[in-house]
Amino acid sequence: NTLNSLSTLVMRSQPEEAEKMILNLSKFYRTSLSGDPLEDVPLHEEVHLQRLYLDIESVRFPNRLRSKVAIPSDLENILVPGLILQPLVENAIKHGVSHSKKPVTISISATANEDSLKLTVADNGDAGKTATDGEKNTGIGLANVRDRLETRFGREASVKVIRSEKGGFVVELTMPLLVDNQP
Repeated sequence: NTLNSLSTLVMRSQPEEAEKMILNLSKFYRTSLSGDPLEDVPLHEEVHLQRLYLDIESVRFPNRLRSKVAIPSDLENILVPGLILQPLVENAIKHGVSHSKKPVTISISATANEDSLKLTVADNGDAGKTATDGEKNTGIGLANVRDRLETRFGREASVKVIRSEKGGFVVELTMPLLVDNQP
């Protein structure tokens, strides 16, 4: 899809947009492929990768995709499993943005208490297009996120999927608060 969007930009003689997309795609792949998915990364790196991905997807959906990121500065260096948000953002694009005719906002946020971190990915797209947590078909991406958190943290982590009454879905990941002690 991304390469098709890039091709369209080239064919429409939009070189600045094509160049920006190529650079973002290059950064996204370089970052996502260079990291070990089994290692923890600072939250700011995980969020940066998702911003790159959202920038790439905004070329596909220029009038429909909006994004909002709310990460408190004191949580930016908290460690999280690498690429843990990627499947959630992809699902929000696939099920929220691509099926909607109106603009959809994808929000990424984080909150914490003394010992746990809550990461949230939410969209306000068409709620009728995606399976809920209780349904059998929750998808590979969500199942992988659940499995990764369970393998890494056991019962200390959870995934909660909420169908919003206003439309869209909210996915909340709760996991232990891991502080990066490196300088």
